[in-house]
Amino acid sequence: MENKTVPEPVKESTGAKLGKSFGSMFKRLFIREKDHLSVLEEEALQTPTQTVFKNFVRTRLGVVGVIAFILIMLFSFVGSQLRPIDESYQEPALSNIRPGANYLKYPAQIVKEGVKEISSGISYSVALTNEGNVYAWGKQPIYLSGMSTSVFNFPAGFKQGQIAHIAAGDRFWVALSEDGEFYGLGYNNFKQAELPEEAKEKMQSSSVKQLLAGEGVTGILFEDGEIFIWGSTMSTRQDNVPKEYQGRIVHAEFTSLNVVVLLDDGTIGVFGVSGNELSLIPAELTDGSVEVVAFTTSGRAALALDSTGKLHVWGSRLHDILQIPDFEGKVVDLFGGKNNFGVLLDNGQVIYWGANHFNQLAFPKAMKSANYVSVYSDMFQSYAVAEDGNVTAWGHKGFVFGSDQFGRDNLTRLIHGGRISLTVGAIAMIISVIIALFIGLVSGYFGGWLDNLLMRITDVVISIPFMPLAITLSTIVTGRVPEMYRIYMIMVILGFLNWPGLARLIRAHLLLEREKDFVLAARALGVKQRNIMVRHILPNIFNLVIVNVTLGYAGALLMESALSFLGFGVSPPTPSWGNMLDSAQSSTVIQYYWWRWVIPGLAVIFAALSVNLIGDALRDAMDPKASEK
Repeated sequence: MENKTVPEPVKESTGAKLGKSFGSMFKRLFIREKDHLSVLEEEALQTPTQTVFKNFVRTRLGVVGVIAFILIMLFSFVGSQLRPIDESYQEPALSNIRPGANYLKYPAQIVKEGVKEISSGISYSVALTNEGNVYAWGKQPIYLSGMSTSVFNFPAGFKQGQIAHIAAGDRFWVALSEDGEFYGLGYNNFKQAELPEEAKEKMQSSSVKQLLAGEGVTGILFEDGEIFIWGSTMSTRQDNVPKEYQGRIVHAEFTSLNVVVLLDDGTIGVFGVSGNELSLIPAELTDGSVEVVAFTTSGRAALALDSTGKLHVWGSRLHDILQIPDFEGKVVDLFGGKNNFGVLLDNGQVIYWGANHFNQLAFPKAMKSANYVSVYSDMFQSYAVAEDGNVTAWGHKGFVFGSDQFGRDNLTRLIHGGRISLTVGAIAMIISVIIALFIGLVSGYFGGWLDNLLMRITDVVISIPFMPLAITLSTIVTGRVPEMYRIYMIMVILGFLNWPGLARLIRAHLLLEREKDFVLAARALGVKQRNIMVRHILPNIFNLVIVNVTLGYAGALLMESALSFLGFGVSPPTPSWGNMLDSAQSSTVIQYYWWRWVIPGLAVIFAALSVNLIGDALRDAMDPKASEK
């Protein structure tokens, strides 16, 4: 056996012993030690509130419900302050876009190869590099009818490295190779992604100068000044090119309803829908008083630059797009988005103005120090190319929760809709609790004929069918009162018709409490009946009220959502979770646009579930014996 050596104990020095002795003395003198209590003694010292809180914390589902409800409240009430909403704004071009936020994440390869051109659709962009390659990024639009392909799946035989022109429309894009091969990808319901025979024949005798794409329309401008337009032109007549323009066109741009062209004599022409604001061209741009050297268009307006460097703007006044901001410098280029205009100055600075619903005016910080040589802006995305070839993107990044049928952001509407739905449910429950407390306390405490009268009133209210009454009143006031008063009416209806159940419960418990010794003692001491009810009996049943309020709040929330879903609650454009679900009544929405009903539906479920979890946990915490049974 091996001999194990036992270590000798370490001897403390005299100074160390003295230090510990003095430290222990001062600790006893100045620091009060906690009394060590037994488990029974510790529970005896706890208040009922502390006991309920500890029991509640032990319930994991209840804690999860509290956390979830706090997050929902922050999402709706804080989010509505950080993300304002314009209820009247609609953008039909962006209707029914899939969830996604990668519209501006361009591939790094376009920087390496050098950008020749960038063109954007509603949710995607396409770039042509100096090496003749094409790259596409963003989100795939949805098509419900007509022939279509993906905007990202290039067809077989696509001649990368040999592409000369590209142009992106709203939900499609086209390309033309150096040898005249035409490619069309995306929505093709009006044959806008196919090259017509007339254009094919023309390409045999003249080279292509410009390729155009717009909202369902495509065009080719040839070097000899002749233009061909095809696609969705029945209502806009954009394919009806005036004879006096053919053979004289230098540059062309699509708008939503028109085509704007620059002629060889430096004047501007417009054709398509007549009589609108865009067709009212300033006289100096048509009579030869000034020579136009460049122009660009937005959805319903145009911006032109003459030979003297002066800007001319006309068309729709929406989004203050006709208000040119002040700037210093010479304009070298023009560009325009769906609702915006911009200019590039000789010092490399970019000036942009117009709408800002999709962060079109939110320039990245890098743009303040870089010098740009070209800018490409279409729809709601913009790209600026710097001298070193780097690309800066800004504008619409995408819809995190998709868009609805009017092109509105579902995330923003979900945030503000939650604020309204949660508020309606809360106010309705407050009204309900106040009525229930009054009826239940008075009926249970006094009894007799007053009890019989109040309970018969309760029976009458219970017999009133809530949903038909709410629908009837809502139909009567529709269009006659402002939307805010309509919301108030929903709160009042929910509150006045939901109190009978809680009132009966309070009365039943009050009948038990009023016979207990502490109530008899209060009466013997001459305490007023009002004080007995409020100060002595009510605290003993208040836990019951809290539990039922939480459970009733979930019911009020679901009832508001049901009313709005049926079209009799909060009416659009004011958002609520219920009226966001209204679109789920369409089989097309259920089949193709899942985000329009799944996301608000989950919001309602999570909110109601979190409140129910809190209510169940409170009930178990206040009555632990009930959960043991």
